[in-house]
Amino acid sequence: MADEKTRLLEAWQRLNATDKTALLRHAEALAATGGEEPAPVPQEPLDIPAPAGESAVKALKRLKRSYPMIEADARLLEDASQLLMAKMMGTPEGDVIRRLEALFAERFRTWQVARQGDR
Repeated sequence: MADEKTRLLEAWQRLNATDKTALLRHAEALAATGGEEPAPVPQEPLDIPAPAGESAVKALKRLKRSYPMIEADARLLEDASQLLMAKMMGTPEGDVIRRLEALFAERFRTWQVARQGDR
């Protein structure tokens, strides 16, 4: 424990004032949880409906919240970015959103298969 305190103090001393404030806020937020276990990650997608007039960017944010079990890894983000780029190049928003939804659904199916293999 003393070694951890020493390391933390040494790191603290190397920070600028802005970073010290950020670190203090983060530490206080962690301490406020009281060491509680994080809530379990849902095993099925959350049913978050698309609002009327949803943009492709908002759809991406909704899908990330709807599929909390899926890691937002580089490949997923790159695939989603390519779909958003297609929208910028003239693909209709509805088509991009449907493709984003299909992308997340496919990633969920892949996650399920991998999870079943881990059992």
